[in-house]
Amino acid sequence: METFEPKRMFLVMAPGLISLVLGGLTGIAVMWAWAGRQLPIGLSVEQHFYLIIAGFFAALIGNEVLNVLSFEWAGRPAGFALNVAYAALLWATVATVLSGNTPTAVITYAAMLIILIYYALRTYLKPSRIGLRPSIYNYLIPASLASSIVLVAAAHVLGGHVAIAMLYFPISVIFAVMSRDLPLVTGTRPGSWALNALAFALITAACSFWTFGVAALSGILLIASWIAALLASGLVRVAKKQRLFSYLKIHMAYFWLAAGGVLLLVSPGGLWRDVAIHALSLGFIFNIVFGVDVILLDMLMSQAPRRVVVKARGGVPLVELATFILLNAGLLARAAYAGALEPLLALVSGPLTGIAIVAFLLNMQMRLRKMA
Repeated sequence: METFEPKRMFLVMAPGLISLVLGGLTGIAVMWAWAGRQLPIGLSVEQHFYLIIAGFFAALIGNEVLNVLSFEWAGRPAGFALNVAYAALLWATVATVLSGNTPTAVITYAAMLIILIYYALRTYLKPSRIGLRPSIYNYLIPASLASSIVLVAAAHVLGGHVAIAMLYFPISVIFAVMSRDLPLVTGTRPGSWALNALAFALITAACSFWTFGVAALSGILLIASWIAALLASGLVRVAKKQRLFSYLKIHMAYFWLAAGGVLLLVSPGGLWRDVAIHALSLGFIFNIVFGVDVILLDMLMSQAPRRVVVKARGGVPLVELATFILLNAGLLARAAYAGALEPLLALVSGPLTGIAIVAFLLNMQMRLRKMA
């Protein structure tokens, strides 16, 4: 088995981090404009979601599929050439988005997903390095990537909402991966493969209907996917006491998933639609990432090139607590602005979530440097 090399991740994450900064600042500029303040970024809302989804999330998920999850399952990351090809397409996507040429960005974005599908089919459908047979998690990874391409293509051809179609990509991959990762993190016994498959099918149907404007039905399906995913995760049972904070963050992720469904069901338009989008893209996805990745990184540290000793700390780690509070406070401020139209809430919402995400990534970078 090869040794895990964190420096492989930086090749793909570099354009992703640039996308995060530029896309995040654009999102803040939009909210500040609601409050009558100007932040001269010069990028559009369309460029914002392309940078975040086809830039940052594509980098984050690309690293997971090509390197982290591959190392865990197959005992090796993807080859250097494949990482370079993926990174080159990612740089091309970011460049075309910044130039305003989003139709070309769709092509390079689809090419990136094809690379991930090709690698997932070659790697995750084979027995693991210790002889484990593929589970539902292994099949859901290529399924989520393939359906992401299909939904975006359908949105372009049939006149659907491209932003919602693209949002399905990170949500569906998170659904696929957490079917395996949540039991590892919380120590709970997972539900059946059928429940995981049902949750995935429901979220796929929800995003498909939402893409084509059927918001109320999408809301019902999102709520149903929340119930199925919660049952499949095993989180209805008690978690290991030493991981209760991760348990809390994962439950908060499920709260935002359900909240997005409720918002689409009862009030699908205007600012509440924006809240529903960010409940999923920030609340669901990042609370899952915050709750899972720190624990999984500790597991990888045992296989670093040199031995890394992580000292046990009592209580809740302060950086993790701060990022958790800031992220969810920013999302609550966004929701409160939709109801009250108080300018101060629009001014603070974006910076709070932005600081939380950047602080989390910097904390993870420091931990990765211990392994390098």
